[in-house]
Amino acid sequence: MANNITSYKHNYKLTEEDKKSIVLEYTLNRTKTTIDSICKKYCISEQTIYNVLNSYNQKEKQEIIDDSIKEYRKNFSKNANLIISKALNRLNNEIDNADNINLNQLSTTIGILYDKTRLEDNLSTSNNSININIKID
Repeated sequence: MANNITSYKHNYKLTEEDKKSIVLEYTLNRTKTTIDSICKKYCISEQTIYNVLNSYNQKEKQEIIDDSIKEYRKNFSKNANLIISKALNRLNNEIDNADNINLNQLSTTIGILYDKTRLEDNLSTSNNSININIKID
């Protein structure tokens, strides 16, 4: 029963975001399972997937992927900053009661997440200093 496509599947209108999502999902994992998953998710046939993929040139596909990576990085930084904020609040609330919290692990977590967010934002994670010694005779 390979042709078990109901009539409503042919009437489904894909938005531009749906098409971009299909390109991303297919590009990340080109397996039969992924294709089946996309078909079920959007109620479309395999041929529609290939039509969507062929409607973009390679440059456009790469732009979709690059935009997705940028969005992922923004979300990672936001989530890491949220965790840092929660850890700092917990540290602030429980700093006097050292029995309830492992300060070493919490401060290490804060430091790692801070460094990772700086890396994701293309910022420096180290303190660089420049010393210039000029000798005038």
